[in-house]
Amino acid sequence: MDKLLHKIFIVSKNNIDMEYNKIEDVILKLYQYNKTFFTLNDAAKLMNKSNKYTSKLLSKNKYVSRIENGKYLIKMGNGIDLYEIASNIVYPSYISLFSAFEYHSITEQIVSKFSVISPVRHRNIIMDNYEIEFRSIKKNKFFGYTRINNTYVATVEKAIIDSIYYSSPEFSYVEETFINAMKSRKINIKKLRKYAKTMDSKIIENKINELINSYKNIKGAE
Repeated sequence: MDKLLHKIFIVSKNNIDMEYNKIEDVILKLYQYNKTFFTLNDAAKLMNKSNKYTSKLLSKNKYVSRIENGKYLIKMGNGIDLYEIASNIVYPSYISLFSAFEYHSITEQIVSKFSVISPVRHRNIIMDNYEIEFRSIKKNKFFGYTRINNTYVATVEKAIIDSIYYSSPEFSYVEETFINAMKSRKINIKKLRKYAKTMDSKIIENKINELINSYKNIKGAE
């Protein structure tokens, strides 16, 4: 149970008038806290019921969609947040590569799939006509991400590093994104170099130097 769900649970335990006897009460409370993704264990704990009993209630509820075994999505409001969903399916994980570029508004390209980085392996899935792909990474390279609301996403610097590491997208798109990030002042070069060194890869460090030098040449020619 994450910090937000723990907070909901503590509030309910401290308020004798707040009893989640119905699954609708749980769903509404989660939605009020902007928590659209939750697990079976989360709901069962909030209701103080067994997983088996809670699972039956969830399967019959029109406001809930099952993502995969034990993981659910609340279908209320103006639509679903695929960034939030994708970054919560596996723990720990975060959004990166091209989908992180779009999240940070440093590319004009349209995302066709959501890329998730995690030390835990997981099969790709399709949701709402979008592919959610999972790429595994060693634990010592799993860093450089932040939580924004309920979404875990790579920083601009780490998204660029990951893109070079996985060769996705093509380097020309990474160059274009780097330029956009520099112009919009959304990137920290010192942090970028630090991340590159932490990856312990001369190839990545050389590519980062190439990006920086290329941008300097462009600025010098303007």
